[in-house]
Amino acid sequence: MTLAEKINDGIKEAIRSRNQLRLDTLRMLKSKILAVDARGNLSDTEVTKLFKTYFGNLQEAFDQAQTLNRPEIAEKLKGELEIVQEFLPKALSAEETKKIVMQAIEDSGAKTKKEIGLVMKSAMKINSTIDGKLAKALADQLLAD
Repeated sequence: MTLAEKINDGIKEAIRSRNQLRLDTLRMLKSKILAVDARGNLSDTEVTKLFKTYFGNLQEAFDQAQTLNRPEIAEKLKGELEIVQEFLPKALSAEETKKIVMQAIEDSGAKTKKEIGLVMKSAMKINSTIDGKLAKALADQLLAD
């Protein structure tokens, strides 16, 4: 079952259970897919990429809502984040990410922080689901000035 099919099934279930937040979020995810391809014929990798971007946008909005002391908006966004996260691949642990970064440093031959771009490129080749922010922070720690 593709991600697009899972979204459609989720929409049907949300309608049956009268869960408005879930229904709205799943419809937004479906609209993201349909905006790229009107027939919804995208591969799971393309759909995952769209969802990651949307997840990042939601995370940013959530952070802003908390900063601006808007708890009602932050609560809604938190619920949306949890729903979108169900359709994303599981995040790697910090230890797994560190192993990938160390392997990327070794593969790229980087010695200084000036070569962090090479390390990040290599890390993304090893595992494209890696958390970029965490990987960059780890690479900063592991590379010399």
